[in-house]
Amino acid sequence: MATLVIIEDETVLARNLGKAFSRRGFTVREAGTIAEGLRAVEEARPEVVLLDLRLPDGSGLEALPRLLAADPDVAVIMMTAYGSVADAVQAIQHGARDFVLKPFDLDEIRLRVERAVGAARAQREIAYYREREAGTTTILGDSPAMARLRDLVGRLTRATAPRGAAPTVLLLGETGSGKGHVARAIHASGGRRDGPFIEVNCTALPEQLVEAELFGHERGAFTDAKTARPGLFETADGGTIFLDEIGHVAPALQAKFLKVVEEKTVRRIGATALRAIDVQIVAATSRDIEAAVQLGEFREDLYQRLSVAVVRIPPLRERGEDAVLLARTFLEQAGRRYAARSRPLSPAAEEAIRRHVWRGNVRELQNVMERVVLFTDSDPVTAEDLGLTTVAAPGLLAAGPAGTVQIDFPEGGLSLEAVERALLVAALERAGGNQTQAARLLAVSRDTLRYRIDKYGLGE
Repeated sequence: MATLVIIEDETVLARNLGKAFSRRGFTVREAGTIAEGLRAVEEARPEVVLLDLRLPDGSGLEALPRLLAADPDVAVIMMTAYGSVADAVQAIQHGARDFVLKPFDLDEIRLRVERAVGAARAQREIAYYREREAGTTTILGDSPAMARLRDLVGRLTRATAPRGAAPTVLLLGETGSGKGHVARAIHASGGRRDGPFIEVNCTALPEQLVEAELFGHERGAFTDAKTARPGLFETADGGTIFLDEIGHVAPALQAKFLKVVEEKTVRRIGATALRAIDVQIVAATSRDIEAAVQLGEFREDLYQRLSVAVVRIPPLRERGEDAVLLARTFLEQAGRRYAARSRPLSPAAEEAIRRHVWRGNVRELQNVMERVVLFTDSDPVTAEDLGLTTVAAPGLLAAGPAGTVQIDFPEGGLSLEAVERALLVAALERAGGNQTQAARLLAVSRDTLRYRIDKYGLGE
């Protein structure tokens, strides 16, 4: 859903425009002055601003640079009843995307705004992509869950020094939820950003080579060791080592990890002396690590050492509208990678993305968008182009006898979170948005309901 800010002092025109765009699914903010408009842009971060040339507290042309300073990627369309070619040229030179003369046809302004929405979104997504290419990793998402995640990462990175202080971090989350991306964000935003970032997939290392790869070896330590070689821990000195899927490593290797974490030293194979290392250790697992500790399959002392700072990565199904935002980003990235033309998602495609369960999380969504670029040509991208075969929870529940609930399990299984989210949405719709009444329908307290609304990003 796009956001539009209308800065127009003619109340009737502003109201009519607001109603027209609201009916088309836009979130609309109206402002009668430049000052009000600036506040609206800063708060709402809209894709498009409709800006009048003459306002009670100044000229729209003079306000334009201030609006773009507040949000460099917003698309501004100037409006005036007193325009000239010179005004239009000046507006474009100052950064406006378009210029329209009053009175204008509603269909014409709608078309211009919708084009501007696509341009603004593409600009934001390209900026995000370029940041990643430059090594400045951004945690993308507007949901409350991602806002909390960004806050945690910010706290961790502020505590990380170029040398010395560097908290050990344990990332927990489902497969494909973006643990590696968060690990890179922690590194790229912290004091060790200029040092190396070494990623180790603990499940991909051959058992017979694990020690040599991680801890290095001296010359002659084994048959093929013709020269000495540092391990990955040493290679990461002054930077960050990311131990992905640490929850699945063998007990013998867990003991060696414990020594490295505790003492920040490594011993190469064939060496007698220890080597000091200065690395930040970020570990991650999709396993229920606490259950593994209880079962005796993961060392409790290693878990305690790793869990100085535990960060939980929310699954995509708990991130509300973020799925659509990420889909647009991945679509743009894949288009750039394969030199394909830029295409928007149709409203039906966006709705299909919202309703999909995304058991493979962000990774699954990224793969879907790449397939769309490679194998489809529709403009805009249709729901059919996505090829999503599973359905979300709505429609899977039915009332049974004596207050019971009958559940129609699909062939691929059913996400518990998707069912809970669907119940929340249904209760809120039935209650007309009244949270007290919705809580009563679900037989929970209002505080519990508000927690769940926040958890699933339904309060936006």
